Amino acid sequence: METFTAIFTQLGVDSSLVPQFVIITIVFVIAHFLFLGKLQEVLTTREEKTVKLDNVADETIEKVNKMQTEYQAKINEANTTSLKTSLEKKQSITAKYTDQYKQTEKEVNAYIDSSRNEFSKEIASNKDKYLAEADSLSQSLVNKILQ
Repeated sequence: METFTAIFTQLGVDSSLVPQFVIITIVFVIAHFLFLGKLQEVLTTREEKTVKLDNVADETIEKVNKMQTEYQAKINEANTTSLKTSLEKKQSITAKYTDQYKQTEKEVNAYIDSSRNEFSKEIASNKDKYLAEADSLSQSLVNKILQ
């Protein structure tokens, strides 16, 4: 105990230590009731709300991800449906116009064949006439040359 007293004396501690300790303790207790307790409540409340909001945010993110997945699925389904519909319409239109084209092509080919046959008959009928005319013209040309 003497060593403690010697150490305290060297440090300059005297009889005013106890009143200083009592004053500091009283100030701490008053500060605890007036300020520190309220501060602790604020910190606790803030932590609870933060953690609670974090959980709410996680739930919201999960909902958003779920909604996004559903949206993508619906968009893909709509794209698939519209693609099928457009392909079906395209095929039906193609088939319709292909049939019309083939029918028109047959009509045109028949007209060409009939025109060709008529023209061939006309040429054949006029061929003898033109050849006879050519003979008479060549005869007259020869006569004119000889004269």
